Amino acid sequence: TVVTLALAVGVQRMVKGHVLVRRMQAVEALGSATVICTDKTGTLTQGIMEVRELWPPEAAPRVLEVAAGCCDAELGQGQGTGAGDPTELALLAAARVRGIERADLERDRPRVAEQPFDSERRRMSVLRSDGVLYLKGALEALLPLCREVPPGVKEAQASLAGRALRVLAVAEGRGPEEQGLTLLGLVGLADPPRPEAVEAVRAARDAGVRTVMITGDHPATALAIAKELGLLREGESPEGIVHARATAEQKLHIVRGWKARGEVVAMTGDGVNDAPALREAHIGIAMGRTGAEVTREASDLILTDDNFASIVAAVREGRGIYENIRKTLVYLLAGNAGELVLMLCASLLGLPLPLLPLHLLWVNLVTDGLPALALVMDPVSPDVMRHPPRRPEAPMLGRPEWGAVLATGLLDAAVTLGTFLWSLQRLPVEEARTLTFTVLVCCQVLRAFAARSVGLLHWEVGAFDNRPLLAVAALTLALQAALPEVPALAAFFSLVPLDAAHLALALGLGFIPVSVLELRKLLLRGMARARARAPRGG
Repeated sequence: TVVTLALAVGVQRMVKGHVLVRRMQAVEALGSATVICTDKTGTLTQGIMEVRELWPPEAAPRVLEVAAGCCDAELGQGQGTGAGDPTELALLAAARVRGIERADLERDRPRVAEQPFDSERRRMSVLRSDGVLYLKGALEALLPLCREVPPGVKEAQASLAGRALRVLAVAEGRGPEEQGLTLLGLVGLADPPRPEAVEAVRAARDAGVRTVMITGDHPATALAIAKELGLLREGESPEGIVHARATAEQKLHIVRGWKARGEVVAMTGDGVNDAPALREAHIGIAMGRTGAEVTREASDLILTDDNFASIVAAVREGRGIYENIRKTLVYLLAGNAGELVLMLCASLLGLPLPLLPLHLLWVNLVTDGLPALALVMDPVSPDVMRHPPRRPEAPMLGRPEWGAVLATGLLDAAVTLGTFLWSLQRLPVEEARTLTFTVLVCCQVLRAFAARSVGLLHWEVGAFDNRPLLAVAALTLALQAALPEVPALAAFFSLVPLDAAHLALALGLGFIPVSVLELRKLLLRGMARARARAPRGG
């Protein structure tokens, strides 16, 4: 029940964060992701292309005419409207400013044949009815096909790319064969980084998650964007972090390379050719706006906003889900350990039963169960992204967690057994048992507030952030106080009414475990600070 509820709540939160979950196992894998391989355009950048520069300037009208004639997008009448590839929409918008409309080209010189762009050819060509062949694509793909080339084209490309502009080359020829072409010029398009992506890249780095950018752009453009985003810091090598002019096969090779190093890889994609890489990755992430249907079917997650920041937010949520499940299990097992030690010690000491079987059933179903369900709905801890990713092979409950179960169980048992020994000397056994039962319930309900975080105090996590837990604690304590007071329930549970002093005593004793656990956090924090300030030995 705990795991199912944790996943259900996490999936709902991811939907609000623009992430659709198609396969539940991806949610757990997100918590251990160490590498995010992501596309640039529209994911790390805004995906709103704009023509910033044309080279050479004197050839700008012909460059835009040929570029517009080699497009499939449809530009709308309003600013920023249209359907199709963002790059083509930007070309059509720049052409319209100069009075060039694609519709006029299609009417006057309709297309006879075309070869669409793909990652292998890295160019698109359209043959018009007048026998002129229009081409646009990567300069490296067009140069070998050209007979006439403007002088200084490579220097111009380097200058444009160095300013983080995406560079397209435009050429024309005669007849259907892509040879003996004339290179007309270059188009520099700007696609600024998303402001939220810069922060998301930094957050991923701080969390021990590498961000790998894969793009079809020129290497200089890719490097400039990577530096703007903070993917590359001063003095860092781009090797392995920035992949330019990447094909679908290279994306698959990149994913396999990271997996061979033992990394947990998340991979984004939008085109049909990206589907194999998404399948190969531990977590395949498809673009919801621009992604092909085949890519979405191959994915584990779908980004409805195509935003890199949503991926990092999903990683944060995945870690939070895992931590919620783990801390809830520790809370439940610690309570069970306390009950076990209490009953065992009482038996070994020859004491009457401190709790009856019905009391234990009530504790497990109500006192433990309801706070556990509220704990698993806890908001993600503020420090969840300050730690490195967990190792996939690491058990959910390792040595620290089992140590916490044992220590907390012994603490609960010590308080309740001490209560029982003290009350047996002063009260009838039924009243002593009722008081012990009430103390145990108070201990376990209040201890849930300390269980919300391993290192942060309750008010640091957010005292009022988990309202279900506050409601459950109040309800459970109220029910416990009412059990001995309602005759039918008191008879059913073999309880006797407690006076106000004993109820106050039970509540006060119930604060002991949660107080000890919170003080322990402060003590460990102080010790860590002292170690950090201590001079290192030579």
